[in-house]
Amino acid sequence: MLTALPRRGEGWLEAILLPICALLLSNFLRPQDPLLFTQGFPWLMLIPLLIALRYAFLPALASMVILASDFLWHPYPLGVSLELAAGTLLVVLIGSEFSAYWSRRETGRALEEEITATRLRQLADDLYVTRISLDRLEQSLLYKPVSARTALEDLRRSLIANRGVLNREIVSRALYFLNQLAGLQVAAWYSRPAANTHPVLLASFGDVTALNEMDPVWHQAVAEGQSQNIAGLDLAQIQQYLSVHVCGEEAGIVYYLAIEEMSFFAISRENLQIVEVLFQYLCNYSEAVQFSQSLLQHWSDCPPEFAVDFLQLQRLAKIVAKVGFCVRYVLRDAPQAEAIVRSMQNLRRGLDVLWLHRGGSDLYLLVLLPFSGQSAMEGYLRRVETQIQESCRNEWEKVFQRRDALELDGRDAVVQIRAFLEEGDSP
Repeated sequence: MLTALPRRGEGWLEAILLPICALLLSNFLRPQDPLLFTQGFPWLMLIPLLIALRYAFLPALASMVILASDFLWHPYPLGVSLELAAGTLLVVLIGSEFSAYWSRRETGRALEEEITATRLRQLADDLYVTRISLDRLEQSLLYKPVSARTALEDLRRSLIANRGVLNREIVSRALYFLNQLAGLQVAAWYSRPAANTHPVLLASFGDVTALNEMDPVWHQAVAEGQSQNIAGLDLAQIQQYLSVHVCGEEAGIVYYLAIEEMSFFAISRENLQIVEVLFQYLCNYSEAVQFSQSLLQHWSDCPPEFAVDFLQLQRLAKIVAKVGFCVRYVLRDAPQAEAIVRSMQNLRRGLDVLWLHRGGSDLYLLVLLPFSGQSAMEGYLRRVETQIQESCRNEWEKVFQRRDALELDGRDAVVQIRAFLEEGDSP
């Protein structure tokens, strides 16, 4: 029953009602000993203990005071009363400490899971984009046939140059790319800056009609906050939109891609999935670039992925310890360094991010190892350096100077990265 109640809204109500009900019941059953001092076990002490475990110290202290109010009308011995009151207070303090410790651990674990899920979603999007780019060349592009990978790289470069803001030019190019890739013929891209505001048209492709917010597909997508298409509705209900794709959070900008018409042979579950993946990919990448501007303002060559992951780990380090390491390789700026860097990029793990920074006469290769402990970091170093020395020992000996490893903490991200990029200094 206790675990079924809301944790925060009902905390004080439980802390008041439970001891009162217990006192009324014990006074009715055992009026000569309402606090059950003569029993073999202090049963009423369980009430402040449970309150302390669920709601920390203050509500538990309130329940203890209510129980202690029985001393006002029942003539208990003073010595025994003080001893039991002190013992109950000690139990409340121990339970409150455990509750606070567990709450901190749960908060850190939830944030770590959120970061991991975000990164895995980005990796899944990258893998899907890679798969379709290998199979499909854009034969219908009029001026310069390119692959899906090339078109996406061009869009990413435009987003970085525009600080992650999806403007009309970038969105128009994205819609044209979706037209060539998935047969999209009439579509509109909207943005909603805040809740309870009217969507604003960013760009459109084809002869787009006015926004119809009562359309079943649009209405269901907005109500649920998830992308919807005609596959989930009765065909008799289709009015204007074949699919409406949604990306965004309640507190930030929400983007909508409303598709009205597609080529007849292009209307398939696979093409709708391609549109969904590319739409989510561009929106997530835009958000990541905006989030990383604080680091990109200091180092323009820093990859947005590196900046985003570093900032998230730095925020996590304020709550929990040992969120990961950053390894710095200092290499001579020689022609052989390019082969070494390529080899290290091929040997990176799934969550690792690399940044090659040129400082003076040296090259600084930073490798971010998220959620790695001391043993995992040392194992990574042994594995990478062993394989590089086996494949290109001569190049390694010519360019390698030193390496350092820094455990990420809650300090400002700019301060930590600057320590790694100081020439001649070890962090």
